[in-house]
Amino acid sequence: MTQTALTRSTTSLKGYYLPNPNRNVAADILRTYLLSKPTPSLCSYRSYRPRLYSSQATHRSDGPDRSPGPSVELLPENEGRSSFERRSRQRLANKEFFTSLLSSAATKRDAKAFISRLKSPTKTSSLKHPPSTTSTKGQSQVNLDDLFGPSRAVEASPVFTQFEKESGQTAEEQETLHVALLKISNVSSMSDDILGGIAKTLSSLARLSMVPCVVLEEPEQLAGTTRHEHLRQTADRLVTAIDSVSEFGGRRLDNVLSFDSDDRARVFIRKILTRPLRRSKIPVVVPIAYSEERQLAVSVTADEAVLALTRELAGLDFKPRTDEHPEKLAEKLITLHKQISLDRIIVIDETGAIPSTKSIDRKHVFVNLDQEYSTMQEELRSSTDGVVSPKHASNLKLFRDTLKMLPHSASGLLTTPLEAANTARASNEDVSNVGTRRQKNPLIHNLLTDKPAYSSSLPTRRLGHDNPLVSATSSTFIKLGMPLVMLPHPDVQPWTAAGKPRLKLTDPSIDLDRLTYLIEDSFNRKLDVDAYLKRVNDRIAGVIIAGEYEGGAILTWETPQGVSDGDTDRLVPYLDKFAVLKKSQGAGGVADIVFNAMVRTCFPNGVCWRSRKDNPVNKWYFERSGGTWKIPETNWTMFWTTPGLSDPDKSQTFLDYESVCRNIQPTWADGKTIPD
Repeated sequence: MTQTALTRSTTSLKGYYLPNPNRNVAADILRTYLLSKPTPSLCSYRSYRPRLYSSQATHRSDGPDRSPGPSVELLPENEGRSSFERRSRQRLANKEFFTSLLSSAATKRDAKAFISRLKSPTKTSSLKHPPSTTSTKGQSQVNLDDLFGPSRAVEASPVFTQFEKESGQTAEEQETLHVALLKISNVSSMSDDILGGIAKTLSSLARLSMVPCVVLEEPEQLAGTTRHEHLRQTADRLVTAIDSVSEFGGRRLDNVLSFDSDDRARVFIRKILTRPLRRSKIPVVVPIAYSEERQLAVSVTADEAVLALTRELAGLDFKPRTDEHPEKLAEKLITLHKQISLDRIIVIDETGAIPSTKSIDRKHVFVNLDQEYSTMQEELRSSTDGVVSPKHASNLKLFRDTLKMLPHSASGLLTTPLEAANTARASNEDVSNVGTRRQKNPLIHNLLTDKPAYSSSLPTRRLGHDNPLVSATSSTFIKLGMPLVMLPHPDVQPWTAAGKPRLKLTDPSIDLDRLTYLIEDSFNRKLDVDAYLKRVNDRIAGVIIAGEYEGGAILTWETPQGVSDGDTDRLVPYLDKFAVLKKSQGAGGVADIVFNAMVRTCFPNGVCWRSRKDNPVNKWYFERSGGTWKIPETNWTMFWTTPGLSDPDKSQTFLDYESVCRNIQPTWADGKTIPD
């Protein structure tokens, strides 16, 4: 980023903020980047309003062109006031927008990752016209090529083709368009304040290079044309709210869906959907599909509409001609997939986060579908708890069905209208307040970080709530995720000190080479495999492996000094290795998945581990542990999750934990004496 852009962004913000000693560095990075982009939506009204005194012609669709001179001189006084009011509203909108960034951007790494994901490639013009004559000052700018060449009418005749190469597309279409697909329930029953807040959030998503596409869901209380009219009126209400806060506005689409030959809803014409998205307009799709067979419009469920839009935006509904050459077909598919990236599936529903009967705050903060989908559906459908709604199960199924069609990087978010609208509430707060934690808007936070509002492995007590039953969020973050393997599985063989036979790392069910690579990549050190196996192979309590060895944990039963290995009551449950591949650190929830499996499923009664006192990851460990202890005369900090372990002078368990953490010898192959 250039120094000029940084200076310009700093200057632009002087009117928006008071000095804030606690300003988020990540938000500063994002703000600087966004203000340096030549995007009209990030400028004041003056910068994108047509300049009436310009010498260049300006096309106006709402009336005849105005002559430059008289238009400036004859502006009525009330129009000047109106212009000032519009600029004031735009400045206020910018302030609210950057306030959302201040509260939602988590870390510097998250900010840089967001910019890397959504940064648009350099546009290259698809029309390259080399100069036909050398022009100098005073010479006529007339191109005589067409006079002596082929007929202009013949050369310029349109060729009607269904698909062209990427080089034949406009520069706009060559740029990847990032889209968030939303389903919003019961818009007709929302208050104007909530709806206005949601509209501001949608506008903010578009300004952050993620254009929303909205599908409405209304209760099925009406039928036929009455329902259709109700849906259109509701869509118009949302579009009006969007128009009031976004310079690009929204557009109602009630003609985008039709029925396929197999009676499945699909997008009728792709460009009806993509054109407004390309222009940063927010489409509001009415779930009505046209039936060619019955020659009438038929209501479909919002979930059916979301699935149809997902298939189209993911490029899965492309139907090639039977005589298509394989190479041409492959080229078309590659180009189609480059045009649009559907990155988020978002559901705004008053039922809120998916309930949980197992977690302390009774809500699922993060769902790894690959691991948890079946058990969660069974739990939801069999639950008699009043907070569980049939909508929870149907929304969870919608996420599973849509994310299966999208790249592994895509994610889902389920939240409430109140949380989705909280950008409106943020504007009433002082951005320089110290000592208060602003509630994050889950849509903005999820876009910037691809994470839930708070870590799913973070204990509720760390969230600042006196009542552990009060959740810090009403949102659930969802990923298609990765499989999780626990060896042995606790349901089959509980991880107890007396359990025999014990697993070995040389067991055929474990890929020792990949496990070794995971450890070495995560710790950035070479492991002495033979020495390590010799130390742990008869002590393994269990192994946790996430995905394709993207993360994992090795847990052992350790013997305190002066205790016999046969005294199973004194053996210490110890986290010997906790590793995540560098490429997966800070994203995808890999660390949370492994840690939750360890403390909630494998060792619910507690486990201990150690880390260097200067290890940067200690903050993450500290937030998730039940307590810590800096072991005297060593470079180790001890952590544990065991409940009630707080008095080192009276607890034998504590002394056993300290003995193990103090005396285990590292088995690295680099020969370094610094403990790790």
